[in-house]
Amino acid sequence: MKLKIIFGLIIIFIIGCGHKRSDGEPEKNQKTEVNKAKPIDLKNWIETPHVSGRLATEEDVKNGSATFLVDDKSEEHKALNIKIPSLAYHFDQETNEKKPVVVIQGEKVGDQKVIGIKYLDGTDGVCLLFELEFVDNFNK
Repeated sequence: MKLKIIFGLIIIFIIGCGHKRSDGEPEKNQKTEVNKAKPIDLKNWIETPHVSGRLATEEDVKNGSATFLVDDKSEEHKALNIKIPSLAYHFDQETNEKKPVVVIQGEKVGDQKVIGIKYLDGTDGVCLLFELEFVDNFNK
């Protein structure tokens, strides 16, 4: 069971907080689906498809409500208790760029808090909770 969690975390770290890969096959315990990017209308960002209060399903990833799926049924894998959807800034650890995003998914996998995000251009991303700064709006 712990091996599955460790493997899942390794996959998440490999993918990092960037945009979702569009080439190649997904890793064994993580399923992704490339959704056509539809830019987010900030007037209606609250209507962005999302997953809240539960773990994402394969169908959620396919329909764009989630950006990742971790295949782990252990007690150490659960939904995060955060407000979803939410607005936040994502801080890219490699480029030090700060980009506005909509948080659409949050899951705790072992000790890691993994977040599914949508950039304003509609592309998907995955990051860790500490890489986000939650805000009420992007006007500041």
